[in-house]
Amino acid sequence: MEWRVVMYFLGRIAWVCGAALLVPFFTSMAFHDEATFSFGLSIFFCMLVGGLGWKVGHMEDGLMTPREGIAVTGLAWILTAFFGMLPYTLGEHLSFVDGLFESISGFTGFGATVIPAPELLPESVLLWRSLTQWLGGLGIVVFFITLLPKAGQNVVHMYEAESVGPTEDRMRPRLQEMTAALVSIYVVLTAIAMLTFSVGGMSAFDAVNHALTTIGTGGFSTHSESIAYFDSFAIEMAVTCFILLSGVSFALYYRLYVRGWGVLAGNTEFKAYLWIFLAGTALLAITLCADGIYGPVDALRYAAFQTASISTTGFASADYDRWPSFAKCLLLFLMMVGGCAGSTAAGLKVTRAVLLFRMVAAHIWQRIHPHMVVSVRMNGEVVPPGVLLRVGLFFFVYLFFIVSAAALIMFDGVPMFEAVGMSVSAVSTVGPAFGVVGPTETYASLSPFVKAVLCCITLLGRLEFFTLLVMLRADFWQEHKGW
Repeated sequence: MEWRVVMYFLGRIAWVCGAALLVPFFTSMAFHDEATFSFGLSIFFCMLVGGLGWKVGHMEDGLMTPREGIAVTGLAWILTAFFGMLPYTLGEHLSFVDGLFESISGFTGFGATVIPAPELLPESVLLWRSLTQWLGGLGIVVFFITLLPKAGQNVVHMYEAESVGPTEDRMRPRLQEMTAALVSIYVVLTAIAMLTFSVGGMSAFDAVNHALTTIGTGGFSTHSESIAYFDSFAIEMAVTCFILLSGVSFALYYRLYVRGWGVLAGNTEFKAYLWIFLAGTALLAITLCADGIYGPVDALRYAAFQTASISTTGFASADYDRWPSFAKCLLLFLMMVGGCAGSTAAGLKVTRAVLLFRMVAAHIWQRIHPHMVVSVRMNGEVVPPGVLLRVGLFFFVYLFFIVSAAALIMFDGVPMFEAVGMSVSAVSTVGPAFGVVGPTETYASLSPFVKAVLCCITLLGRLEFFTLLVMLRADFWQEHKGW
């Protein structure tokens, strides 16, 4: 392990975090709230750690191997979570455990909060909460590569350690160009969302915060009632549209810009993503109508919003915890599927869900016709066996951690369905679940043990498990081990 390389990049990531903290710092000064000192002290700590990394770190081309890339990415997410916690704890808004939970929930896009009344926080702290979700949505490493392009081509190992999805999806031959294109699309989409929400009836401050958390698929809101606070059909439909847009692969947007609308027709994942949304909306609306909870129009309104939101952001426009059991089971399934690979959403990913179903169908067909060679196709091309193996392996690990986390949560006395909902929501980084952590509740009442479990599996889920799991091996850190 080349520790000088690791320290070099961690120091510069600390500086990037310090630069991000300048936004709420100046906001605090503009609003004259009491958080100015806590943000200033947080920036000082970031600069101090960055200076330490600059002092002891060193980088030359060829020194970074996949091992250093994994170490930097995993440690960067942990370090960033601690930096993100500082404004909450130094400002005495939250305890250490709750501050760390809120920070991890923000950067990973989990969206679960321990703050019962966000309205009581200073505007600068609310903006920082939203900004953590926006930065973590696209990825800390992606912003790092874009802001510091002189880091060299070796950062490809960091990008690969953070990127999510079963296959690589490079838009441009050069990594810096690709990340710059991703960030540009991300910024433009955020700006359009801000303008749309403002026109729809939100205040300027609410529009900025909700645009950041919608495009980052995080779900933090400036109000304890979430989107239900606005009680506006126009706002709900606008948020629904941008949630759906954020759940699409950003690489697909770039190809759409370059090649035209034809790329959508040939993209299996995009079509499956839309079908899942339409089918989920229809099933939810029928269920809500059949049980007499809403009329046809309201049922369709709330079903469309919650189907889109539960797959990615975790916003709430209604108390779905009061809905029928079938509706809650359907929402749990949508939590697991998540959005598209290459989007800001987490979860299993639509690509993997499609491949899993097609693998099962291919196996059944081969049992009927034993001598036939059956292949699994995606986007009109045959999927290599190695990719299918990785999909099956990921699905096993995904379910293993859901079950394991749920068991640990139940050990603390939480009922089974609520524990499973928490576990699925944390691994898929959705946010609200059911029962004590439903859409009208927060995670504040949970014990420190449960919060620690949720923090761990949220980080694992956001980095798709293997980046952090490989770091638990003792030989990963041994200098004589070559990669």
